[in-house]
Amino acid sequence: MRVRGIASALARVSQNCSSRLLEGRAPLIQPHSQRPAGVIDELTGKVVRATNDTLGAELPNVDLRQDFNFEDCETLKQACDDAGGILVFTNQAPDLTVQEHVEFAKIMAASDDTCVEPHAVSAGLPDAPEILEIVREANAGVVFGENWHSDNSFHERTGSYSILRGAEVPRLGVNDTLFSSTEDAYDGLSQTMQNLILDLNAYHSANRAYGGGHSGNSRAAMEATGTMRFRDHMPILETDVLQPVVSVHPRTGRRSIYVSPTFTTHIDGMQKEESNSILKFLYHHVARPEFCTRVSWVPNQVVMWDNRSLSHKGIADEVHERRVVQRVSIRGTSPMNHKGIQYSLTHKVVAAQAGLFD
Repeated sequence: MRVRGIASALARVSQNCSSRLLEGRAPLIQPHSQRPAGVIDELTGKVVRATNDTLGAELPNVDLRQDFNFEDCETLKQACDDAGGILVFTNQAPDLTVQEHVEFAKIMAASDDTCVEPHAVSAGLPDAPEILEIVREANAGVVFGENWHSDNSFHERTGSYSILRGAEVPRLGVNDTLFSSTEDAYDGLSQTMQNLILDLNAYHSANRAYGGGHSGNSRAAMEATGTMRFRDHMPILETDVLQPVVSVHPRTGRRSIYVSPTFTTHIDGMQKEESNSILKFLYHHVARPEFCTRVSWVPNQVVMWDNRSLSHKGIADEVHERRVVQRVSIRGTSPMNHKGIQYSLTHKVVAAQAGLFD
């Protein structure tokens, strides 16, 4: 009885310590008056608007350099679920190192019995190869990550969490990151449309975004920076993988629209015109303001988001300001549909051509 009592007391202490991570939890800052007006979304041709100010949460008292145990990781993941998939860790140490950034990601990955996923195309930093450094030069004509996507959807085992640090951020309210809840977007469809897309599958392609020969895709943006480097060996560009159009979150069970103009090529089993019509509708639906929020950047900030719940894009509304962010991605699982079926491990085709919006 005494041993059981000690164990219970230790468990309560651990829970209390983990709950302190949530102290000061608040909605995301939304500096509406400081944001440039009239910025056009290249996909929709409409002004960028985001009206879902309840999506996401700020946690100002989480020091990413601290030791995290399993309960701490679960606390953060549950908080992420509760916030719709976005956590913003403000007040990080100004001298937070890239190694400490990676270590936090590794701890979170280990709590899910998985690992950090280095970028398959871009070479990482010399002293932290797990980190993708995304450079947006001032006056850049093509911007990396400016079109809607979910990170690593072209992998067999796609990205779960992405953890992004602002290394060089612009003034508040410009060059934000725009997020859409693809779960809310699915819920916002009519029952008829949900039924129509529920059993569809679509191919996702790294080569579409990172293949050569297209002036507006992610490869062109990388080349324009002069600092982002390609890996010597990129087998991911050789094949595309099949994913469900509607995926089911492994933690929450929520259904999500899992396609993007950056990586999705076509719906399996459909003629091109049929596939294009459905995909275009879904892309525009996901971008609707009521599903979207903006994360504004301040110094010493790290953002963690769940790619299984969200699509995102960078906003280039102040082209005269440079921005440098550093991302670590955590490997998830093969996406499954509502029947528990997974396709990406077994269904592959020769890679599609490089492209964008076509």
